[in-house]
Amino acid sequence: MHEFSMVNQIFKRCLEVARQNNATKISEINIEVGDFALIVEIYAQQAFDILKKGSIAENAILDIKRTPGVIHCNSCQQNSKIWFSKEKEKAANEGRLEKYEKYEKEVAEKSLLEADPNLGTNIFHCRKCNSSNTTLIEGKGIVIKGIRT
Repeated sequence: MHEFSMVNQIFKRCLEVARQNNATKISEINIEVGDFALIVEIYAQQAFDILKKGSIAENAILDIKRTPGVIHCNSCQQNSKIWFSKEKEKAANEGRLEKYEKYEKEVAEKSLLEADPNLGTNIFHCRKCNSSNTTLIEGKGIVIKGIRT
């Protein structure tokens, strides 16, 4: 469950920012999660609920907004928004699931900060020309958008 380590990193950073700003409580943390970070929201919420106990964020809400991935096609130069589950389903129907399963395994085994920066290259198909000569340029990250005290 890589959600716990990711939420722990986010939580520690939020506590640090709160301390730097002399905050005595955190009421809400807003994050954007790229769909290709493969974070399961219910697990992220459970991790947050464990971590916040006894802290200045004990009554805080974790607000998660999921964002799509964006691929860049190196063949036709088109950028396209994509969602992992839809891409995986399409690949399964076309008998080309292996690269998707490898992607999931690597994301699950490592922090995205440690993962291969080329993760997501030549896996997903362009919406315009159907080439797999693509690079995943957005959607693997997690961004803290705001901390409400």
